[in-house]
Amino acid sequence: MKLSVVIPAYREADNLRVLLPKLHEALKGIDYDINIIDTIEAMDDTETVCRENRANYVHRQGGNFYGDAVRTGFKVADKDFILMMDADGSHSPTDFGKMLQNCDQYDLTIGSRYVTDGKTDNPWILIFMSLIVNVCFRLALGLKVKDISDSFRIYRAADVKNLQLDCTNFDIVEEIIIKLSVYHPDYRIREVPITFNKRMYGESKRDLVKFAFSYVSTIIKLFKIKRKAQREASK
Repeated sequence: MKLSVVIPAYREADNLRVLLPKLHEALKGIDYDINIIDTIEAMDDTETVCRENRANYVHRQGGNFYGDAVRTGFKVADKDFILMMDADGSHSPTDFGKMLQNCDQYDLTIGSRYVTDGKTDNPWILIFMSLIVNVCFRLALGLKVKDISDSFRIYRAADVKNLQLDCTNFDIVEEIIIKLSVYHPDYRIREVPITFNKRMYGESKRDLVKFAFSYVSTIIKLFKIKRKAQREASK
């Protein structure tokens, strides 16, 4: 298979220095490239780390938000499949084998914390909050996926490159799956159990506590996105 790895990065040079060699080792035998989507202007030595570890260094376009990085990553990826993952070490290359196995028989493969054998190393309060948010998303949005908010996924490039994505922050992860499910009613989605690790270095850019308290407005926003997509799909 031909695979583009897309990794949004925001001051993640220390983590990428550890992660990139592991990626190359895990992807041996595959036609792949690695694309690090950094900030509009460099904020650390991520470019140097990319050059030393055979990764494409790309400045995100449109803004410095996570959503801008995702849109930029989809744009520059030029392989048949796109593997999206985090730069902080929470997504482990040791899970690649399970995710890549038979992934060409599915339209979307999700690295899931909430299927059987899925795990997360975060404190219990964060696990609880994340689980509640995912349950609420699943019920409110009618999605048959247990882990809606994790970005560790393998997409068919042709599907996501054609999406009009509007969300700015981490809710773009939910927007993608909503629109794929609406535009492709028979979309074949597989969830693979992974271990979600603690961040290696630096501070998280995602404020889960703030997000959990604002999830009602987020659900309303995503519900409106789904309804709009349904209207567009019915035309």
